[in-house]
Amino acid sequence: MAVTLACIGGRAAYNLLQQGALVAERLGPCPTPFGDSQPIFRCESRSGNFYFLSRHGEHGYDCTPSFINYRANVYALKDLGVRSILSWSETRALSHNFKIGQYVIVDDLVDETVSRPQTFFEHKGLGHIRQWPVFCPSLRAALARTLTLEGCEFTDRGVYVCVEGPRHETPAEARKYASYGGELLGQALAPEVFLVKELQMCYASLCYVGRYAEDGTNYRPFEDGRALDERVERQRAVSAVERMPRLLERFAEVLPTTPGICACESSMAPHLAEGIDLDWRTWFQTKPKPPSPPRRGS
Repeated sequence: MAVTLACIGGRAAYNLLQQGALVAERLGPCPTPFGDSQPIFRCESRSGNFYFLSRHGEHGYDCTPSFINYRANVYALKDLGVRSILSWSETRALSHNFKIGQYVIVDDLVDETVSRPQTFFEHKGLGHIRQWPVFCPSLRAALARTLTLEGCEFTDRGVYVCVEGPRHETPAEARKYASYGGELLGQALAPEVFLVKELQMCYASLCYVGRYAEDGTNYRPFEDGRALDERVERQRAVSAVERMPRLLERFAEVLPTTPGICACESSMAPHLAEGIDLDWRTWFQTKPKPPSPPRRGS
């Protein structure tokens, strides 16, 4: 049976691979017109198989977000027949209304990156795509159902601010991001979500709160009136990652029975209406240059 679901894993995804938490066959990096992807694994579960890609590296945190080859990763998954991508990543909360270790199904995004290729279609006149809904509503519904069935503490909304990194934010930057509605800080979802749209796939992100954003003090955050112990904070973040294999398996079970309420597979419809080929691979082929006009007097 064809595999149509993929997961792009965030920080510590490589640990799950090394520890054998995922029953997986290594397919290796895939060559693309944009370079080689990160190694891709075909994972088995009782609910169906899925592909898994660790965006930061196979054996450790080898590649910081600014230097990830997002285009190669997304292209490779599309080339394998993937139709739906579930991303997960660690975030820092701008608001203390989020708990450390809590899952968040983000629903909107502010892109603050400055040095990453933003489109597959440089110099091609394509990629003018509406960015609402930012994340696939069908996958977000499946995620909410998955987390409910697994008894996880979560919220189904959150505005993710994607910063360039690899450094963390200054206190003033954190206040700036909060001032225009940002709630979570991360470094991984842009341009990933936009590139997926350009290849007409579904994409949703399950984030977990690993820590709080910089506030310019050395005081510990409070929870229920008491200072939050650093060891408790760290263990909650670790536990959020450790639950991922089980959540992926449950998600693979839930997704086929979730009603399709999105139009992700027609995101390039305006360009298709203008006459580009239905075969998406042709979108990247270089058109031959027209012959130069003859010179006068020749």
